[in-house]
Amino acid sequence: MFRARAERRPPHVVEVAFRLSFLVVLLDVGGWVLDTFVIPPTGFRELRHQMGWAGAVQQSLLSAGALALVGAAFLLCAWWMRRGRNWARVVLIVLGALSLLFVLTDMNMNAVRLDLPVVHRYLPELSTAAIGAVLLLPAARTYFSSAGRVD
Repeated sequence: MFRARAERRPPHVVEVAFRLSFLVVLLDVGGWVLDTFVIPPTGFRELRHQMGWAGAVQQSLLSAGALALVGAAFLLCAWWMRRGRNWARVVLIVLGALSLLFVLTDMNMNAVRLDLPVVHRYLPELSTAAIGAVLLLPAARTYFSSAGRVD
């Protein structure tokens, strides 16, 4: 009555890209927390001086909500990529390329220093670029090609 659907397991490189997507979201959330509450001048303190306590809380909640939506969309795209959707793979590759472009243009505009604020600022983008690079490897391309998939 019920047939078990034999699904192919994704190759190791696709699993690596999927797990890296969780790292990207964790790094984004961690960077937001550091920028908002820890690394001086904190964003919350600046907002509090400009908008008052209630305005700073409201703006921080709005920012956290936007970050949660973007992170959820990124993870959903990674989940679809892991299930074999080629369009999700293409989206992640494009996001990786745009992230790398952002890092390169931002580094050209700012002096390159290797301290904590610079590392926490560029690490999510570099991890996103790594996802795009991993998804371009031959094993990943084979998994997503229509000839290599069994539906």
